[in-house]
Order: sequence, then C-alpha cells, then structure tokens
Amino acid sequence: MVRTAIARTLIWSEQAQAEVATISDFYDKRNGNSDYSNRLWREFQKRMGYVVDNPHSGARARQRGFRVVNVKPFQLFYYVTKTEIVVAKVWDARRDPKTLKLIR
Repeated sequence: MVRTAIARTLIWSEQAQAEVATISDFYDKRNGNSDYSNRLWREFQKRMGYVVDNPHSGARARQRGFRVVNVKPFQLFYYVTKTEIVVAKVWDARRDPKTLKLIR
C-alpha cells in the first residue's frame, strides 16, 4: 500500500500572531535591536515548516487534538485538519502550565 502525502497550508491563528508580536516587542526593547526576535521568528518558521512536511511529528499535548513542538523556551501548539496546520498558541514554557488554555 502506497501512502500519498497530503499538502497542508500553514496558518498562524490571530492569537498566535499576537503572541509572536508581543514576544518580538519584548525582546526588541530589552535588547535594543531586533536580532534575537528575528532569529526566533526564523526558528519558529523552520520548525513549523518541518511540521508541514510531518504533521504528526509534534508531541501530543495534554489537551486532546493539539500537538506541540519546542523552540526553547517557547512551545508552539498546533492542530491538524485535512487541509491546514493551524498554530493556535505560542507559549513561554517558563509560565505556570495551569494557566495554559488552548482554543481552536
């Protein structure tokens, strides 16, 4: 039996986009330049590019239906549909995990 790969589109939810912007702003102000936040964004894209090719490569998250990949110290939570991979949340793993809420 031959399996064919299904092409999926990577989508960053509004929440994930806002979280990336907040993270970038913080590091830009703290460091006085955007070097680190640019590197971090490239790493997020690289990691999620791998996920697009291997949608179930991320670890299963505690909340059903979500998966997670790490870009230390951050975690990218995503879910997979037939046509999309949706990044739902960008989470600083140093935060209290009891406050983590994932929404589709």
